[in-house]
Amino acid sequence: MIKRVILSLAAACAVSIPAAFGAATISEARELITAGDYESAISMLQKLAAKEPRNTTIPVLLGDCYRATGRDADAMTQYKKVVTKNNSARLGLIEIAIREYRLDDADQLLADYRKALKKGRKTLPDESDAVTAQLERTRNMLNRVERIVVFDSINVPADEFFTHYRLSPESGSLNAPSILPSSFAAASPTVVYEPESRTEMMWSAPDADETYRLVSSVALYGNEWDTPVAVGDHLGEGGDANYPFLMPDGITLYYANDGENSLGGYDIFISRRDSNGFLQPQNLGMPYNSPYNDYMLAIDESTGVGWWASDRNRIEGMVTIYLFIPSDMRVNVDVTAPDLKDRARLSSISSTWEPGSDYSKLIKSIANISTSAHRLREQCRFGLPDGRVITRIEQLSNSDARMAMRRYLDLEKSVKQDAARLENLRRQYADGDTSVSAEILRLEKQALDDAVTLRHASNEVIEAEMQ
Repeated sequence: MIKRVILSLAAACAVSIPAAFGAATISEARELITAGDYESAISMLQKLAAKEPRNTTIPVLLGDCYRATGRDADAMTQYKKVVTKNNSARLGLIEIAIREYRLDDADQLLADYRKALKKGRKTLPDESDAVTAQLERTRNMLNRVERIVVFDSINVPADEFFTHYRLSPESGSLNAPSILPSSFAAASPTVVYEPESRTEMMWSAPDADETYRLVSSVALYGNEWDTPVAVGDHLGEGGDANYPFLMPDGITLYYANDGENSLGGYDIFISRRDSNGFLQPQNLGMPYNSPYNDYMLAIDESTGVGWWASDRNRIEGMVTIYLFIPSDMRVNVDVTAPDLKDRARLSSISSTWEPGSDYSKLIKSIANISTSAHRLREQCRFGLPDGRVITRIEQLSNSDARMAMRRYLDLEKSVKQDAARLENLRRQYADGDTSVSAEILRLEKQALDDAVTLRHASNEVIEAEMQ
């Protein structure tokens, strides 16, 4: 699920490789790391380590690979082998300390890293800016961990996680990108959100620079969709924006981005729409977010249940879906509480439960909701002599019938618009505005003609389909 490749912190460091063959092999390993092929890189580096046991770059690269694949204990072993000889190892140890919320350890490692830079014989660049910023974000978020009730969680396959959200129809639906018109681009992966009215779709698509941004398309007449437009380029905050969910109010947007204000990977953000578009987003903080990927938060007001997904548990090919009870007012955990870090990382969801509470009925009521699925919008409701009721143009069996149906629907739309205008003019006349009498008479005569024309158009559909 992680889109961005975790690049080696040691890859940019100048090192001395004693053998020409070794230099080439390390270069190849770095290419594998950049491409995200960590297992191949690990295999290559392990063989190289046996040949060059004194090369301090190899353990750092191995540590980066292990850390990228969730094997933090193995990564720490590699980093500690060379931490006094290769300062880049400290950056990896800082990353792991931040992941585990050992912020005091991270502070000490950071001080040691900068001290070693000053003592070095060569002037080397300080590459700690990224981990320093992450450390500060983590510290700030630990000071405002929201007290929520997470009453259930399930581990599901990552590539189909959204099919396990059970939302009431009023909350809309979560769909695979396959529902989009073939001409519409989509990020991989992404989820297409559609409200109950099925008049809009929102998802993530790559821009010219292959950066993911949120886009939206509105439904047109005849099941056509308007050209997608960007929801707000600023929502990505310099990274990718993905997994949108718009509340029924049409104002509150939850989504994920991995930009400059993320703890690591995707974080869940909230933004609200006004007349000028969506406002500057805010990070939802902990426990929703973690140093891993957290995304696709959806709140079902009908059931009073919220959902979000995370790969913080590092189960290969799986993500964890958390079910929680949203609150209108945010209440944070006391910063002096002994279980602050456990609540932040959701070490045990049962520790979030209210004493004496029973959530079994809530879980059962959710289970009775059929899994959200895309429902095709009705384009029409047209009865045929053989008893069939056509609700979509493609249900007709031949191209002539489909063309006739499009003509019929266009005419029907025009007739309905004229009927609505006639009704409005009649109300104006009843209120004393006699100046509209001539237009009323014209529209009444046109309505009689339109009824005949519409009947002929209907017969053309039937004849074309039944022949």
